[in-house]
Amino acid sequence: MSNELRQVWWSRPLGHLLWFLITLVCLTLRIRVLGDAKRLREGQTIVALWHNRIFVPCYIYRYIIRGKVRMSMLTSASKDGAMLEAVAEDYGMQVVRGSSARRGAVGFRDMVHELEKGLSMCITPDGPKGPAYCCRPGVVKLASLTGLPITPLRISYHHFFRVRSWDRFFVPLPFSRVELEVCEAVQVPPNLTEDEIAAHGRKLDAILRDEDAANFPHLRPEKSET
Repeated sequence: MSNELRQVWWSRPLGHLLWFLITLVCLTLRIRVLGDAKRLREGQTIVALWHNRIFVPCYIYRYIIRGKVRMSMLTSASKDGAMLEAVAEDYGMQVVRGSSARRGAVGFRDMVHELEKGLSMCITPDGPKGPAYCCRPGVVKLASLTGLPITPLRISYHHFFRVRSWDRFFVPLPFSRVELEVCEAVQVPPNLTEDEIAAHGRKLDAILRDEDAANFPHLRPEKSET
């Protein structure tokens, strides 16, 4: 896998422009936060949401969650990732760049370092290239290694248009309603087998899709230390 970070001269200027446009739209939105939002403000967590719902989360972090905890965000090592890096930084977030296709091992190591420094981490487990609505194993492995819970976020846009991208990216229309649901945290045990990692990934899939996660196979509970 390549360790190359891709960036062109216009990546960051375009990212700053994109931040401005996102903020203009978000200022008009009627955003409602459901569930226990304190979970995002108190203590560390690994936030997981679908890639095609990331239009508003940085704005919500900065202006609604109020930035009570420091947070880092995983973006790809591509030119698009460089643009999104500028957007996230404009909202006061740190950034780790990497993906399964490029800088995968380096990106995973950098996420562990960010969590060791006390930051929370925001991940789109089906990004950056999909398949959509299918969690890759990285988020489960990260939670298993660090012992931190995964907090799934479900985001619903009531009026929107969709981009012709691999995940049909959602862009909310101005003055529309947005609901962000903070779901119950998922605790992942340490020392998982590959089958157990896959099972926890399917459970996270079900939660983010708003399906009944109880239909999935029993997951080994975390063992208490003696």
